[in-house]
Amino acid sequence: MVLRRLLLFCLLSFSFMAKAQVLSPQAKVSLLTVGPGTDIYTFFGHTAIWIYDPVLGLDQVYNYGTFDFRASGFYWNFLRGNLPYQLSSGPLDYPDPRYSQLEYWKSENRGVIEQVMNFTPEQKQRLFELMEFNALPQNKTYQYRPYYDNCSTRPRDKVYEAAQGTIRYDSTDAFLVGRSYRDWMNDYLTDSPWSRVGLNLALGYPIDRITTMQQAAYIPNNLLRLFDRAQIVRPDGKKEKLVLQTNTLFKAEPQPTSFLWIAAFWLVMASPLLILILRRKQIKAGGTFDRTLLFITGLFGIIHTLLWFGTQHGITDWNYSMFITNPFNIPALLLLSRKPRWLMYYFIAAMVFLVAGVMLEVLFWKGTYGMIFLTVTLFVRYRHLALYVKKGQSV
Repeated sequence: MVLRRLLLFCLLSFSFMAKAQVLSPQAKVSLLTVGPGTDIYTFFGHTAIWIYDPVLGLDQVYNYGTFDFRASGFYWNFLRGNLPYQLSSGPLDYPDPRYSQLEYWKSENRGVIEQVMNFTPEQKQRLFELMEFNALPQNKTYQYRPYYDNCSTRPRDKVYEAAQGTIRYDSTDAFLVGRSYRDWMNDYLTDSPWSRVGLNLALGYPIDRITTMQQAAYIPNNLLRLFDRAQIVRPDGKKEKLVLQTNTLFKAEPQPTSFLWIAAFWLVMASPLLILILRRKQIKAGGTFDRTLLFITGLFGIIHTLLWFGTQHGITDWNYSMFITNPFNIPALLLLSRKPRWLMYYFIAAMVFLVAGVMLEVLFWKGTYGMIFLTVTLFVRYRHLALYVKKGQSV
């Protein structure tokens, strides 16, 4: 068995070495930074490694973080955090636009910036061989982690590995320090309030940790800045800029912000409080309005619980939004008609947890400011429900 494995390893290694080409002196290796798109998985941009050699006729772009919607169990695996991602490769430019990476990004109006690496021929060759080895069928699939191991962090690490630790980052760059994963994420969700609330509610304490400069490079534009200000150390100790040249391959056209969607978002988020204010005399404690609130918040609380304990994301753990979207509101709803006396203490406790949740939201500034309307409404209705149970009124 051991002999068979050794033989297989030798065959694979020989196959890889036979396939790998030696780059010419005219070859260049570049980092490509692609701007944000309109789909949620493109909101934060993209990073790719491009290796181009006109002598060999080589034009290869390596993309981490690609996936197949048609894969068996795609949505289930995605929700559970088990979705396998892959390294894919293809030409940057191609006569047939269907196979051209650049034309695809242009069609989505996503800007493309090239940073040519100031590498020696040996470093270029090393990066090329690293990427080719990673692109082999047995190596290209990996477990994607959106904030720690994504389409931007992998190119960062491969470039650093190819340079064999000779890259020095600018420790004086204050822009890339002092912010959390969540802070960086929210910068790209300003024009997408629905996604902003949804992601911030779903993600827990792990993304509130402050990032280092290298960790902040999980955002492609941050990696662009990190490399732009970095230096590379030569064998004689001389330091040179890591980026030899920066080229704009495509400049995206500015897109107007859809204020209609933003207005609709605020209207929906404010609707519970507006209904409470405008129809306060018609709303009865324990009635349809209260039951709807308990059901919706309880349902989201259950979803948060499942994301925490039923998935392998890691970033959905320790979610203090559960103080607001309380999963215990579902059993409270089911027992509301019976009005057991202890339910009064539950609603009082729910008020305390609600205040604690708001304090944590403010402390870590999740950016879910639209939730303020719901929290105020919940606080008022929890108080009414506590009195409702205490007095033993009928529904």
